Amino acid sequence: MRSLFVLAVACLLSACAQQSHVQLYPGAPLPDGQALTVVVPNELEVQSINGQQIPSANWSFGTADKRLKLQPGAYQVSAFYKNGFDIDGGISHEVVRGRTAIFTIDGQGGELWELDFDRPQDLQEAKAFEGEFNAWAVNTRTGERHAATAGQRNNSLVNNLLGGGSAPAAEQTTVAPLGATPASTPAHAATAQQGIAPMPSAVASATLPHNDATLTTLQQMWQLLSEDSRAAFLEWAQQ
Repeated sequence: MRSLFVLAVACLLSACAQQSHVQLYPGAPLPDGQALTVVVPNELEVQSINGQQIPSANWSFGTADKRLKLQPGAYQVSAFYKNGFDIDGGISHEVVRGRTAIFTIDGQGGELWELDFDRPQDLQEAKAFEGEFNAWAVNTRTGERHAATAGQRNNSLVNNLLGGGSAPAAEQTTVAPLGATPASTPAHAATAQQGIAPMPSAVASATLPHNDATLTTLQQMWQLLSEDSRAAFLEWAQQ
């Protein structure tokens, strides 16, 4: 009886360990030497990868870090700090959501990259992340390190447009490297099928602030567009 209990616990722990590994490319799993692994600390919530919302990128068990399995290539991971703190000895609770950071990764098969940041010691230090978030991505094999660039605050209009506070219309489960054509529907076919949806009146009537952060965000969004998407956008803008 005792051996059965030990075996059951071992199986449970093994299953839990596997839950933190999330495959974000189509097809059969690649060998470890061919896949790119990105470790995301449990305190970071992935907002998008290469401009796409991937809900499964935030799957994890307990407080385990998330290990994202990707095809080798270039990626821009938008993520923000999210963690809860007890107040007054646990009488109340406050969740801190920091400013979005954009991590740049260009990895090869077999490499492991880690997203990291200056860990806060208390609630006040964590709340400082709402304005400034010092974070980076590091290649654990070579030591190559890329500082993350500042994204938008979580209550900004641009963040809402990117889906920071709402579920995506169609859930994405895979993402291709920057510059690669997804294996599913060709870009030109998808553009022809979907067209350019009109903006909701509530959003269309709003305006974005003219500042460096807005310009940077728009430039990054433009870089993520395919050639067909850029052409479709320019055609819409001239109407």
